[in-house]
Amino acid sequence: MKISTTKQFLTLIISLLSGFTAIGQTAITITAADMPVPTGPYNLDEITGLVSNQAIASNSTWDFSAFNGNLPNSVDYFPETIPFFTDAGVDAYRLVTKTLTPGFGYYIYQELDFNDDAVDDIAVDVPAQGYTLQPFTGNIDDSLHIPAQSYIYDTYRRLIQFPITANSTWSSSSRRVSEMYIHVPAFGLNYAPIQQAYTWVRNDAILGWGKMRVYTPDGPSIQYDVLVNKITEYATDSMYLNGVPAPTQLLTAFGITQGQKTNMGNRYSFYRKGSFGYLATLFYGADDSYTDLESAYVATDDIETQGPSAIAEQVSYSTVLYPNPSTGSEINIMVMGGGFELSNYEIYDAMGKLVKQGQIEAQGSDLKLRMDEPLPNGNYFIQLKDKQLRSMLTEQFEVIN
Repeated sequence: MKISTTKQFLTLIISLLSGFTAIGQTAITITAADMPVPTGPYNLDEITGLVSNQAIASNSTWDFSAFNGNLPNSVDYFPETIPFFTDAGVDAYRLVTKTLTPGFGYYIYQELDFNDDAVDDIAVDVPAQGYTLQPFTGNIDDSLHIPAQSYIYDTYRRLIQFPITANSTWSSSSRRVSEMYIHVPAFGLNYAPIQQAYTWVRNDAILGWGKMRVYTPDGPSIQYDVLVNKITEYATDSMYLNGVPAPTQLLTAFGITQGQKTNMGNRYSFYRKGSFGYLATLFYGADDSYTDLESAYVATDDIETQGPSAIAEQVSYSTVLYPNPSTGSEINIMVMGGGFELSNYEIYDAMGKLVKQGQIEAQGSDLKLRMDEPLPNGNYFIQLKDKQLRSMLTEQFEVIN
């Protein structure tokens, strides 16, 4: 017989919030059904006070519930309606800035296809726009003109590849071209055609998973199951004038180099089920060592709070699990104190793999679990849950047949 020591109610959750690894958890799997097509902006809060070097690991917990910037922001997605794009499979679009020179960029619409296999950036819509080049040449009449143009690409920039779970990886490389006209008479350029050709490179790797809690005005959120995606993203640019590589003199005047990297976006994004928008993201910009945090954001839409619960009640309880070692066909647990109702169980092997789950037969404080098939010899963890399927306690036991 094994008698546990007295412990505080919800020891597992409290230990998670203290940064310890949870026992018996498994990574979620996110499918296309779990990431609906966005129909509007995702609202965010730019948070402050966050230590940059967050540990990204398996079966971890991230508690951001104390971080609040009250700095509203958003990532804007909108349903696509233009037949040129919808006929190609585009579902939504997003306006972003494509860097041209240091400190200067132009607008493009990224066109996204949501399907059962992936979320892909498959096309671009460039609105007509024009800019003075006075900051570079000193002449207010010097200008850059970008005509309206739309393209659907043969190679896509892949944002998500379904299904995603622990250790999932994917990558993509998509070459694109924007047509422009440059007017700088001092260089002998009278609305000369130039092109920015760029290859958008993206690499994704699910390096961590676990649970995350974020701030809300009504108190800490519930603990969300999350996958942590390490994203390495950039564009490699080249400039052409009249169809041939632009001369060094022109590039130097604008601070451009052939093959330069732009739009660098190194970040960790925390994904949950139910939204294409991340629950949180840590943005490192051009720092591919993921050391110097530039900014951090958490979602503010559809965030559930814990609400009144036994978590704050600090009720003490003791448990007796018997027989231990067990034959693997029946387990009995006596819960003394606590005053909560347990209804379900999950059993994990020593590697954290779920091997059994079901409902508990309760007779007062005595809980009985019967197995259809005996468990093999080995060490196991049993996790007990209440009627809301919240994890209440975890015990370890051994099976010897």
